[in-house]
Amino acid sequence: MKPATPLLSSDAASVRATREGSCLRLMFFGALTADTVPEKAVDDVLRNASDDVLLDLEGLSRLDTAGALFLNLTLREQRRIGRSCALRDPGDRFSRLLLLARPPAGEESGTGKADAVERALAFLREALLSAGALIGFFGAFLCVTGGMILHPGRLNLTSLVFHMEQTGLRAVPIVALLTFLIGMVVAYMGAQQLSMFGAQDFAVNLLEVTVLREMAVLITSIVAAGRTASSFTAQIGAMTANEETAALLSMGLDPQVLLVAPRVLALILCLPMLVFLADIMSLLGGACALYFSLDMSLDAFITRFYAVTKLQHVFVGLVKTPFFAAAIGLVGCFHGFRATRNAESVGFLTTVSVVQSIFLVILLDALFALFFTAVHI
Repeated sequence: MKPATPLLSSDAASVRATREGSCLRLMFFGALTADTVPEKAVDDVLRNASDDVLLDLEGLSRLDTAGALFLNLTLREQRRIGRSCALRDPGDRFSRLLLLARPPAGEESGTGKADAVERALAFLREALLSAGALIGFFGAFLCVTGGMILHPGRLNLTSLVFHMEQTGLRAVPIVALLTFLIGMVVAYMGAQQLSMFGAQDFAVNLLEVTVLREMAVLITSIVAAGRTASSFTAQIGAMTANEETAALLSMGLDPQVLLVAPRVLALILCLPMLVFLADIMSLLGGACALYFSLDMSLDAFITRFYAVTKLQHVFVGLVKTPFFAAAIGLVGCFHGFRATRNAESVGFLTTVSVVQSIFLVILLDALFALFFTAVHI
């Protein structure tokens, strides 16, 4: 064994390096704190080292967060470059502090392909577990709904009407305005493009298919996802964080009956009516756009629209709404029950519920489009 070589000395700390066979041993003495971290000296000796490294803390008398972070970063950097590096802490005196001072995994410079794959697999596993839990939540809702059909008295009509007002009536202004503008845009852009071929009258056909079949229901559902799913998650999440849902369970009351069923059923009942309103407002917006861009009178628009309209487009648009409403409502309520006892989790899960509900709406719309195309509707 070679004699120890001093690297740094001070009144508070010292570090010495020795070689034991193929291992370079760094021994720390005294107090390793923010004022005495020997970063430069340790970097100098490790820069040209080709041996394995052992960080020996036996001689340390005190360690603070800065010192623990320095040791963790040194370990991580040596392992990143492929060098075997270990830390020796006899008696585990500083193990808790070293664990708390570990840098976040996302900030590590040596993630590498293995770490990226590990994170991707962890994300996939979390997504699958969340999807499985959501399916189970949907099954519980079906059981509760079936019980309400057999025993209608279990349904709280006051709560149902209240949530119908919240999810339906109060959403009328924003849905009407947005779909009116969407109808104007679709009609105007269609008229501009079709006029290049002298087929501007077919803008009414384009408006009829686009609005009644897809745009009105999709825009309305996305508005409901952003407005209603977030509301459900925030309301139930706040109750979960305050342990109100646990109190309901302790009293023998089912949160599915009291909290979930009225909200989801209210949205299922209101969304078709909102979509019907969206159809009317979109067509009205399209009529205004064609009046100003093609000088098409309202009578001419109505005559043309009546001649080309197919009820199957109205049917396709409306038949999707209960499925969209169930997906939005269940996702919003599901994430509300996942909240923990802090405000941060409620805000995070509110964002997650909006993103997931919009994703499910678009996914379901794509599946319906494939289905209706396959059956030639």
